[in-house]
Formats: sequence, C-alpha cells, structure tokens
Amino acid sequence: MTTTPKLSKRLRNALFTELAAFSVLVLCVSLLWRNNLILFCVALVQGTAVLWFWHDRFDLSILFVIGGMGSVAEAVFVQFGVWRYANPTFFGVPLWFPLSFGTAGLIGGRLARTLAEIWEEMSPSHG
Repeated sequence: MTTTPKLSKRLRNALFTELAAFSVLVLCVSLLWRNNLILFCVALVQGTAVLWFWHDRFDLSILFVIGGMGSVAEAVFVQFGVWRYANPTFFGVPLWFPLSFGTAGLIGGRLARTLAEIWEEMSPSHG
C-alpha cells in the first residue's frame, strides 16, 4: 500500500497566503474600479504589504517588469481598439492598473514557486 506524502505546513501556509493575497486584490479591483484614486491608494497599500512579505530581487523584478510591460501593452491595446476600460486615466488605462497588474504578477510568481515546490515535495521520488 502506498501513502500519499503530506504537504508541509510551510507550503500550506504559503499557498494559503498567496491565494488570499490574490483574492483580496481581485475583490478590491472588482469593488473599487469606479473610483481610480481610491483604488490606486488601496492597490498601493496592498502592493506595499505584499512587498513587505516578499521582497527578494526576483519579486521586485517581477513587480516592475510585469507592472511596466503590462501597462505599456494595455495602453497599446486600448489605442488600437482591442478593448477599452470603463474608467481610464492615462493613455486609456486606469491609474491603478500598473500597481494592480504588477502586484498580481508578483503574487503569481510566488504562487508558481510554491506550486513547483509542492509538486517536488509530492513527487514519489522525493526523498
């Protein structure tokens, strides 16, 4: 009879924290998108909190690269009519977008690392 490896408490906590952070971000954008300034402030607080938890060079790189490149891509998409935002601020993109997109990228990067560790820990060859 084989037994399924048990997930470590550290990985369970990491997974919970990352999913909770993502859920809060999605909830905030969903509820506050009509007020760019309030959502910008909330996204700034959440981005700062996320950076307080996760702040190695890779995390900072993800935040700035994804936030920056995502914002440039969104502005181009909007200018070409691919889609539009209901409450744009600059170049057709809301003020809060770079912060929220960068924070989502940072959380996603952390989640990807955690999932890779979980798969490694749960693999039969893990010893």
